[in-house]
Amino acid sequence: MSTAGRKVPRRSVLLALGGASLLAGCGDDNAAWHAGGELPDDSHSGDVASPDPAPSVIPSVAPPTPGRCPPIAGAGTPRRGGPQYYLPCKGTQIALTIDDGPDPQYTPRMLALLAKYGIQATFCMIGRAAAAHPDLVKQVVAAGHHVANHTYTHPLNLTKLPDAQIRAELHRASDAINTASGGHQPTLFRAPGGAWSAAVLSECGALGMRALDWSVDPRDWSRPGVQHIVDTILTRTRPGAIILEHDGGGNRDQTLSALAIALPRLVDAGYTFAQP
Repeated sequence: MSTAGRKVPRRSVLLALGGASLLAGCGDDNAAWHAGGELPDDSHSGDVASPDPAPSVIPSVAPPTPGRCPPIAGAGTPRRGGPQYYLPCKGTQIALTIDDGPDPQYTPRMLALLAKYGIQATFCMIGRAAAAHPDLVKQVVAAGHHVANHTYTHPLNLTKLPDAQIRAELHRASDAINTASGGHQPTLFRAPGGAWSAAVLSECGALGMRALDWSVDPRDWSRPGVQHIVDTILTRTRPGAIILEHDGGGNRDQTLSALAIALPRLVDAGYTFAQP
């Protein structure tokens, strides 16, 4: 999702309202998750993917040129202390970020896919999920991926919470990740829904973390179809892009299917994956 020319609060509202509207009546746990509700611990155990045909057309990828950074609206140096939407462009580097895990069904499959193509990613983990699945946190770290703080309970109303509660969400998540991983201390923080405020940024900085956002968003959490996810990734990725995907919060079969198509094409086009 391009962030050029938009106000940050607007996206958080659209994401919460648009996601709930898109999924209304679909019976998908994603609706509750992205509307700020609670997911039962076994929310994905009986989740059956809807029929989803393979993409009929796979778009071509704009190849990068080493050392050349084409201008992208909004891709300048981030405001000091503000969210990071792009990597510092070096011509071929992009970043892949994976949110809302770890999840016992989807995180191992995501790790296997990334290992197949030699890609390092940043897993933005929810603290309570990390605490529940420390073995998965250790696997992510052992594979060379970065683990970022994504709050403890994933509240989409984070910017509306009292300062003390914001502080607790960030501190508890970092503590849970540190304990689960055996010593990995997050240096990046991603706000649920990309909702930022002065208080959130202040707490993020107080914990020694940088605020991480994104620039390519196929809204895979809403399960829009493999074709949509693939199209968004391949047509919008440019040098410096930070791509948003998910391995938790619901059924992620479409995400994995789409990445199995998109990632090798990005690699073949000449993109290299870096951590923000």
